[in-house]
Amino acid sequence: MVSRKRRPAEGQTVAPLSRRLLGSAGLGLLMACAAVTARAEPSTAPAAEIATDPTITGSLERHWTNNALDSDHAVKDWYTLLRGSLQQQWGDNDANAKFSADFQVTHYDKTSIEDDRGLSLSAEAFRRLGPGLELRGSLSYRISSTGDNLDIGPLTLGTREFKQVFGAQTQLGIDLGNATSLILEAADSYEKLGATHFQEDLILPAKLHADRNLFQLAARVTRTVGQLAFGASASALFASVEEIGYPPLFLSFNAYTLRAEAAYKATDGSTLGVALGAQFLRGADNIYQRWRPTWQVTFGKPLPHGFELRGTYFGRYETSETDDPLASWLQRAELELGMKVRENLGIASGIFYELKDNLLYENQERRKGVYAEATYNATKSMAIVVRVDVSETFKTVIDEREHTVDAFVGLRAKI
Repeated sequence: MVSRKRRPAEGQTVAPLSRRLLGSAGLGLLMACAAVTARAEPSTAPAAEIATDPTITGSLERHWTNNALDSDHAVKDWYTLLRGSLQQQWGDNDANAKFSADFQVTHYDKTSIEDDRGLSLSAEAFRRLGPGLELRGSLSYRISSTGDNLDIGPLTLGTREFKQVFGAQTQLGIDLGNATSLILEAADSYEKLGATHFQEDLILPAKLHADRNLFQLAARVTRTVGQLAFGASASALFASVEEIGYPPLFLSFNAYTLRAEAAYKATDGSTLGVALGAQFLRGADNIYQRWRPTWQVTFGKPLPHGFELRGTYFGRYETSETDDPLASWLQRAELELGMKVRENLGIASGIFYELKDNLLYENQERRKGVYAEATYNATKSMAIVVRVDVSETFKTVIDEREHTVDAFVGLRAKI
């Protein structure tokens, strides 16, 4: 996302981009769905193997925050967060199809310029083609309306942006024998953003964010020996980005990743996952090109008296959640301690520290925080959640500090 303090720029039409994967994924999805339908036709098949009951989940949360604008201009406000989802699956282990829908709505009592709305739809199909060969395909669509703010000196001006994301993915799984598997994957997504509209039409609508086409190829080979799984993965991401302004506020790029991976699960429930490798990022017109090490370490450890310790630490290029025209280098560490007080009551507390280096702006974002949470399962299908988050963000170049406290009580239900 571009910095809120940057001026609007004239939009340009995004260059013609490949859509072959969307068609191939759609064809694969239709073939798999046809296979599911064919398997469901015989009336002698048990009903439980043909379809499952839909799963509906929902949550309603009431929040208080001291920083509704997510900026150094602290504004206290209450807001309501409503989420819901629906999942339906048909078929069996050899051929199945699944449909999912979810939505999210955020409504502020006073700071209505920050209200957000989003809806996602997805369809997925799976088919076992033969011994040791599986095919999976999916199509997705997301639409959202995001409220934000633009700071102009002492003035805070509300903004609203409309976004659509079309996605497709195909995945082929191959059993190579000797407990070794190979997964080949291709994915394509197209992000279409509308012009940003300003509060009270004080400024004419302008394109502040770029349309993007992200095409990714990936391969992963994994071997399992007892409780240990290890292997390697490789991926390539090609991003074609709309040019806005001159010099452009956003840049196209290619990113390549090579990693060695290992995961272990002990008999007592302890888990350890390690991934080490390298990433190469090249910006448009060779404005930036560099190899960097990439890593991720995750672990979970059950402790006496119902406690459990979990943690993760990773470093990687961040190309989505960044204020930089190209990307950022992100390092993040998290640690959480949870405890099951009794069968229907659990508590947890965690801390995190994040360091994000913007590659072209040469700005650094340092973020740290702590949270505490309690979850009470009132019934088998409903839980009450109480949580408090406290975070602090410092941006070096613009010398901006953000202090945020967010507390909420929520109800979560599953049908």
